[in-house]
Amino acid sequence: MGLVAAIKRRLHRDIVADPVLHGRVLNLYLNGEEYPHRVEGYFPLAAVEDGALADTMRRHVREEDKHVALYRKAIARIGQPIRAMPTPEIYNSVIRRHTPADFTMGPRDGADARRLKLGHFLAHLHFLEARIARSLEIHLEACAHAPSAYPGKAVAAVLRDEYGHVAYTREAVHALLPRAAAGRVVALHRAAEARANREFSSTQLERLVREHRARFGPWSRALYLGCARVTRRRLHG
Repeated sequence: MGLVAAIKRRLHRDIVADPVLHGRVLNLYLNGEEYPHRVEGYFPLAAVEDGALADTMRRHVREEDKHVALYRKAIARIGQPIRAMPTPEIYNSVIRRHTPADFTMGPRDGADARRLKLGHFLAHLHFLEARIARSLEIHLEACAHAPSAYPGKAVAAVLRDEYGHVAYTREAVHALLPRAAAGRVVALHRAAEARANREFSSTQLERLVREHRARFGPWSRALYLGCARVTRRRLHG
């Protein structure tokens, strides 16, 4: 196990051991699942010409709503409040700020423009869902040590769906676009998500530790705040 992976596992174990910290982190996941209801046109189903893809995207939306219910129940089970984040702070929004391509459909977009934007949207979703899946894998492992068993069950159910989301979005980009265009779109969104992850992770980790400093030991505080600073420097370096 590498050093970064070991620190992440330690952090998630520290989080699940404390209901207040665990509630804060489950709320981060929850707000991401609620994001499609907070903005207009996030799943542009009207632009989808393939019936099978449209059905898969509709199932994706339904599963996101199921995840909302699971996270809300998990947060309630550990006695913590539901917290609505400002929309610009939700991970989806952070990624979009780092993405130099707009996938919002316009009324004057022709068929080619709509197809390209749909490809951008699906590539955005692919890297978002892949990052969430990696985070949930670590969190699920930590949940085995949590005082309450329910959050682990909820996270496991969400993770199963996320694997499917990661797979179909990748396949759909390559089915929609010519090979060279698909490669450019995928590269753009891979880089955007990596930058967004550094911003989001450093900001949320520093906020968690500073706002709940009494819940971390001195060594853990120093370690996690140091990790946040290093991650932020990588963003601006």
